Amino acid sequence: MNETHTLGLLVKLPAAPSKAQLLFDNKRLNIKFERLFKSIRPAKHELTGHASEWYIMLPDQSAAELNAWDLCHHVVRQGFGVKNLPNAEFAEPDLEQQWITGLSAESAQAAAREPDKPAEPDPRLPVGSGFYWFRDLDHSQLDSARAAVGTPSEQDRIRIAHLDTGYDPTHKTKPEFLRTTFQKNFVDSQWPDDATDSTDGIFTNPGHGTGTLSILAGAMVDGAPLGGAPFLDVIPIRVANRVALFKNSAIAKAFDYVHGLFGDSNLRAHVITMSMGGIASQAWADAVNALYDLGVFIVTASGNNYGNLPTHNIIYPARFKRVVAACGVMADGNPYADLELTIMAGNYGPRSKMGTAIAAFTPNTPWARMGSGHIVDHDGRGTSAATPQIAAAAALWIQKFKSQWEQYSEGWMRVEAVRKALFDSARLDNDQLAEKIGRGALQAQTALSQQPADASALVKQKEDTASFPLLRIITGLGVAKAPDAYQCMLEMEALQLSQQSQELERLLPDPEDIVDLLASDRKRIFELLHDAPGSSKTLRTALENYLTGSSDSTTG
Repeated sequence: MNETHTLGLLVKLPAAPSKAQLLFDNKRLNIKFERLFKSIRPAKHELTGHASEWYIMLPDQSAAELNAWDLCHHVVRQGFGVKNLPNAEFAEPDLEQQWITGLSAESAQAAAREPDKPAEPDPRLPVGSGFYWFRDLDHSQLDSARAAVGTPSEQDRIRIAHLDTGYDPTHKTKPEFLRTTFQKNFVDSQWPDDATDSTDGIFTNPGHGTGTLSILAGAMVDGAPLGGAPFLDVIPIRVANRVALFKNSAIAKAFDYVHGLFGDSNLRAHVITMSMGGIASQAWADAVNALYDLGVFIVTASGNNYGNLPTHNIIYPARFKRVVAACGVMADGNPYADLELTIMAGNYGPRSKMGTAIAAFTPNTPWARMGSGHIVDHDGRGTSAATPQIAAAAALWIQKFKSQWEQYSEGWMRVEAVRKALFDSARLDNDQLAEKIGRGALQAQTALSQQPADASALVKQKEDTASFPLLRIITGLGVAKAPDAYQCMLEMEALQLSQQSQELERLLPDPEDIVDLLASDRKRIFELLHDAPGSSKTLRTALENYLTGSSDSTTG
């Protein structure tokens, strides 16, 4: 996952005008505000009693060269300098990020594909027997699970929200029950209600959403449905463009849209699947918490890498504990991890996350080729291919036990009931594999034998946050006292930087489980964070104060 540039900020305020001005770094910036969430309502602040909303703050072009994190710290600590506009409660950059798909690195190979012939499996990696191998009894068991559930009535079908680059309306694998009436586009402002993914060339359009959608709920291919849950409803939501570039705000808006649909029992999505992600975001954490409380099961991809670069750790939002991380397991049962530098592999870790991770099968899965009308390649790869398998299994389990599942008194119990069924039924041949495939390999049919657990057996996950006690622990400040917004923002920036550094990952293999650090390692962590490309002046000053023993570690 590579950060490209920032386009604005995400800020929490009690209220904001549509336009304002801000003096920062001797520049007067014209800024616009747009409410980020329409459905997710904020909780009241413990101290002030006020309820702050998330806004997208868009500075004019004169801010293009400014450090976004320094601007974030300014609006929280110094404010906007505008009458009746209070300081922000929290702020983070609205990053634009790119999902590692493997296709850009292999564009020459893609260009050489025969236009009317499916691409063959990658011979360097395992593959199962037959076109539908990933669904058979030796792998995900989605074939038998789908058969057991059958074809529900229109009024009774479980709905899955598919967050990706959109879909190809002309491809034969387009799901039979794609609910296009409720599709949404958070990428192209001119087409807010059209999630189709237009194509204009093989080098710029991998058709990521078309591929993942085919694994999730793809229609007939050679006389049999391709997808794991082809007879359930799917709502397509476009959150990234055709080369899998996305803004943090687009994903946050998509989560909010699903939250809003929940108010109508005829529209509500019970499952969210998203085969992408990246750098941590507190806005994502707030959205995840709201959806978890409603009872929406979320699975997102754990991420991809080459030679464990830039990191093999699971990315966000999959890293949140209230989200299931989709890791990869290959056709031969080995983890889809730690492969050679020229082959894309899946992410895993840190250890504290793997209890809420599960693996599905990749690479060399079927993958509908966008723009072809009918071709389904045989070289689907990445944790992108694993994610929709887990979503399909979750939706099938909910469909089978729908009446009992709806009886839980609290929304989070519904989420945990699905997770327990999937986790308890997953195949884990030995405990050592847990480090890389979490609870084990998906077994959808076995999961259907797991009755909904008694409410007393379910455990509510702690609220997710993008602010971890990284700096408080390594600086000796401790974690007993709740951090203020300034400290949380420093920690979040440090966390984002650590997600992009293999050396930081080596020194801090699990930022949530830091034990005795050598003084030399602690000093090196400070140096890496201080000198990281893009680190803010605010963070560098705080680190310098820590290193020198200054009593004012919060100097900006």
